[in-house]
Amino acid sequence: MIKTLSTILTLLISLSAGAAHAGALSALDIMTFADSFECQDKFPHHSFCEAVQFKPWTDEEKSVVGSYLAKINDPRLEGILKKIQQNGITKIHRVSYSARWFNNPQFRRVEFVRSAEKAFLWVNPVTNVIGVTDSFFTGTPFVDPYAQVDRKQINILHELMHDFDIATDHAFSMEVYEKAAGWGYNGKEAVIVGVDYEKVKAEFQSVMALMKEKRVAEAYALDRELGRQYGFPTLYAMTNQFEGFAEVVAYAIFDPTVSQYYSTELKFYLDKLYNVSTDK
Repeated sequence: MIKTLSTILTLLISLSAGAAHAGALSALDIMTFADSFECQDKFPHHSFCEAVQFKPWTDEEKSVVGSYLAKINDPRLEGILKKIQQNGITKIHRVSYSARWFNNPQFRRVEFVRSAEKAFLWVNPVTNVIGVTDSFFTGTPFVDPYAQVDRKQINILHELMHDFDIATDHAFSMEVYEKAAGWGYNGKEAVIVGVDYEKVKAEFQSVMALMKEKRVAEAYALDRELGRQYGFPTLYAMTNQFEGFAEVVAYAIFDPTVSQYYSTELKFYLDKLYNVSTDK
């Protein structure tokens, strides 16, 4: 009997899942592909659906994203994945765009508008939706210079760490992480203590300038190189505590060189995260 295309793709994804860490729990084991989402006049407001434009998955798209999810199977992540499975978002939707939200006091509701950013994928904590955009499939592919993996692979784990963060009510991304990473308050904003933060912001603007010029690979390489000099995977990790949390964990899993630039405090924090997160 001839197998259908869908069956063959499922088999290929399953084989990929076991390639790196045979028998280990993978993100593919806990996530599902959802083909539809219902918006309404109450919540989430229909403006969300209009902004992101949900669409059904194709078998080819499932195969591509599934292969990335299958490779998120490092044994250190088992507890994190189980937390997502228990309390997090486990459906992945196919969308055209990302969106941002705002409170509309006139109608007393949260409304959404399309974001100009061409994010590959995103986690929306307001609607609890994970969306994979058109940009994920059309974006420029390139390999991280240090991790030696497709940057989309790291992006997916980054977003899953936001999922984990939501599932655990920020228990691992706030005080303990902030202390390990050196976050503090300078009277105006949250900053990494002990560095020239104005310089960091100026350097990050240089990265963003390259992005605006669509020199994406150069922007990414610069973000990585400058971030490593400060002891972080990227400058982006230094712009926001929650983004920093997701970046630090994602690169710790895929970049074998993090031991060269992560601080002792960050390494100790990660060891605790891998162990503590296995508790129910």
